[in-house]
Parts: sequence; C-alpha cells; structure tokens
Amino acid sequence: MSPEFGSECFKYILNAANFTESDWLFFLANDSVGNPYLSRFNCGDSMVIASPTTLRYVKVLVDVLTLFDVEKIRTVTEIGIGYGGQCRILRNFLPLARYNLVDLPEVLALAEKFLTALNVTGDDVRYLDGTHLYNDAPCDLLISDYAFSELGKPAQKVYLEKILSKSKAGYVTWDGDFFAEAGLYDGLTLEEFMSILPHDATVLPENPVTTSETNRVVIWGAK
Repeated sequence: MSPEFGSECFKYILNAANFTESDWLFFLANDSVGNPYLSRFNCGDSMVIASPTTLRYVKVLVDVLTLFDVEKIRTVTEIGIGYGGQCRILRNFLPLARYNLVDLPEVLALAEKFLTALNVTGDDVRYLDGTHLYNDAPCDLLISDYAFSELGKPAQKVYLEKILSKSKAGYVTWDGDFFAEAGLYDGLTLEEFMSILPHDATVLPENPVTTSETNRVVIWGAK
C-alpha cells in the first residue's frame, strides 16, 4: 500500500479514535518483523513511523470498534489474512475466545511464522485451509478485506455456505467491480452478494480509498 494511502489512514484513525501511546507501541510492533517499508506520517501535532499496511489494520480496528457491539464478538473469522497483522491487532482489543484464519496453506504458514514471532500463540488461534473447507465455521464477526470479492463463484459459493451464512456480523471490503472492469473477475456482482446477505446488510463507501472509487465496504449485524 502506498504512503499516500497510509497518510489518509493515519488521519482517519486520529479523527475517529483516541489510542494511547501504549496502544501505538503495540500497533507498531507489527512492523518489527519482516523488514517492511516504513514511512513517516504527520497529522497536526501527531507523528508516527509505520508501514501503510499496519495503519490499514488499525483503521479496520477503528471501524470494528465503531460499527459493532464488541462485547458480543467472541469469535472472528478472517478470509484472506495477509501475513496475520490484522489478527494480532483485533485479538488484543476484542474479548475473543477464538480467531479463525482462512487462506491458502502457504499464506497460513507465513501468518503462523509472523504471529509466533510476536508471541501470538495458543488454541484460540486456528489456521483453516481455505481450499479444503469441509466443516462449517460459524462466527460472531466475519472479516474479509478484498479477498472474498476477488474469488471466483465456485469458491465464493463454498465460503458462503461454510462461513458467511453462519456469521452473525460481517465487514467485507469489496473490490470486485475494480477487477471486473479489467476483465479479471468472474465472481458475484455486488448486487448478487447483497441479495444473499441478511436484510440489515449495508453498503458503505470505502474510506480512505485504496485502488478504486468503486470499492465498497459491506457490513451486516452492526449495532
């Protein structure tokens, strides 16, 4: 993610939340593993040196804390996990009993290495092979930033059956339209996706915007 996007995330976070110095030290520990690209971000009297990706993860945390009744969130399932940074941050701020990470085996191995390096271990973190979802995975909150909306329809059908239909609440960043315009997407349209979700599902603009103004955030089960 670009420094410009990181800067917009930093402004978003400062405007919407009041994290302590200790919180920020915790967030920035994500950047202590793997030698990520770091930038300096300024907003008013505040400054941070971080990777844009870490700021993206904090931005999602802010949205979750704002949009959902976090006291009811005991289980989170994340589809498309990157390197595990979102898991680490959410796990520290929610009263979780379980965090399910769903992705390809190679991605799961990377995330496990990252999380183990930062002492995120234990039976409450589960690594689920997204290519072999044999069992239902119900959860209180489903998170998928870009991943679900980049899958083909056969894979989406499995995820809908095993995970999304069992999720009491959801936060899905949708970029399918962006890839469809480039001829690189054959999955559900946003309209088709919305027709499957609970009646309280809502479409929000993505803020800040990553790749395209057509990106959206779909939520359901909000407070």
